Amino acid sequence: MGHIAVYNATAKIPAEQAWEKLKDLSLAHNYVPGITKCQVTTAKKEGVGASRRVSGPQQALDETVTEWNEGRGFTIRLHNGDKPAKPFREAQFVYRIDKIDNKSCKLTCTMTYELGGLMNLLHGLFLGNLIRGNIRDVALSMAYFYETGKKPSKDDVKRLREEDKKNAKPFP
Repeated sequence: MGHIAVYNATAKIPAEQAWEKLKDLSLAHNYVPGITKCQVTTAKKEGVGASRRVSGPQQALDETVTEWNEGRGFTIRLHNGDKPAKPFREAQFVYRIDKIDNKSCKLTCTMTYELGGLMNLLHGLFLGNLIRGNIRDVALSMAYFYETGKKPSKDDVKRLREEDKKNAKPFP
């Protein structure tokens, strides 16, 4: 795919507890900013082939699991029925959990996507930064939700961004 956006966040809970939350596909509206509703749409609730529909004020889309790594994460394809989710020609999202120690884990959110035509120009101008910011917000919001059990408010997300920026270490 043409583009990638990745962000890591640390959750102060054991990896096994994070997995119990992540594998529940119906919980995405609690940690994906802008998503207000999430409904599993298949009889299968987890594993390859399980699907959910997520929606917010601006858009709704389907997410279908294409890869499932028990205890570690999964990959979902973003789509609308048989068509790609706009504005993408193709898009997928990977959720991954890595154990740090017995009390914390690293959450990695990765989106790979392909755009076409004018959207590639817009990607270079602003869309790429917007998407990378959204992936950052998902990772930070996941850690917050996993630790507190509460959906972060807009003010919480803003505070989480500021704390993350303050705690960032320079790349060697």
